Amino acid sequence: MSWNISGISSMQLNFTNRQHVARVTEQLQNAGQELATGRKADLFAELGPRASIALTLRAREENTQTYLTVNQVLDSKLEAMLASIDATRTSSEDVLQNALINASRPTTGANALQSESRAALESVIGSLNISYNGDHLFSGTASDKAPLTRWDAANPDTGLSPEQILSEIVGSGPTTLAEAEAMIDEIDAFFASTNTADPDRNYEASFFNGTPLEDAGGDPNTRVTARINEGQQLAYGVQANDPAFRDTIKGLAMLAVADVSQIEDEATYARWMEAVNDALSGGVQGVLSTAASIGFNQQVVAKAQTQLDDISLVQRTQIGNYENVDPYEAAAMVSSLETQLQASYSVTARLSQLTLLNFL
Repeated sequence: MSWNISGISSMQLNFTNRQHVARVTEQLQNAGQELATGRKADLFAELGPRASIALTLRAREENTQTYLTVNQVLDSKLEAMLASIDATRTSSEDVLQNALINASRPTTGANALQSESRAALESVIGSLNISYNGDHLFSGTASDKAPLTRWDAANPDTGLSPEQILSEIVGSGPTTLAEAEAMIDEIDAFFASTNTADPDRNYEASFFNGTPLEDAGGDPNTRVTARINEGQQLAYGVQANDPAFRDTIKGLAMLAVADVSQIEDEATYARWMEAVNDALSGGVQGVLSTAASIGFNQQVVAKAQTQLDDISLVQRTQIGNYENVDPYEAAAMVSSLETQLQASYSVTARLSQLTLLNFL
């Protein structure tokens, strides 16, 4: 008679049990992580080829969140621009009302027009020199520089101040109609930046420091733009050299450099005030239109934000369908693995107590 005995050594049994404990422990850690985070611990192992879909969705969601953040900043910029423009319009309208009262001849308040205009001019310059996070909002693409030189400050590039240039044109003020016409023509050339004889004596040289309206070839320069959504770009740049602001500043400057109450000739006075009121009226209307345009841009950004919020909700839902785990299933798995681990530890403890001496 022969006996065929097969078995497992205690060493092999311990080794196998340790492997089982290690595997269950790792599974328990992963299950605990899923229970805590609500997401699959190993996305690629769980989803296989479908993991690429989840990664694509997550990349799109990150892109959507970037647009949402950028648009929030843009909306704040537009709000700051609108506040500055409203302040500019308010200051100009106060002077315009007094100027219209004194349009044909100096009456009540004519002697205060010069000081009022000077104060309004300083206020307008300060409003348009506003910056947001280091970017000057009315400088165009050259946002690292304040758009306007202070009225009595020398421009660092030309060494001339706006007040100096205008004062040299006007002197002590016009005394005849011919003098008034000549001065108005020079002032128009300055603000239109068409003085080719002395380029430093132009608005876009000694007064405005941002992006010129036209390049060297006479083509319009690029405006400040922002991409607010995939495939959607918004041109929102407003510059302090736009016609509305140039006209406004021109009207204020003509009153700031000349005391109109001292112009004795009636025709000369009327012509000067006509030019002032035309510039101020056109400037105020232009500024109002600019404010309306900014308001429209705010609506465009708000609509884009709503669309992005909706897209983000859909994307996050789809991502959750791929990446999230059922919390009840995760809790059940943790409980099951804990039970298995406890059983393994119990078997290991019992085996460690068994020796040959117990049976001798």
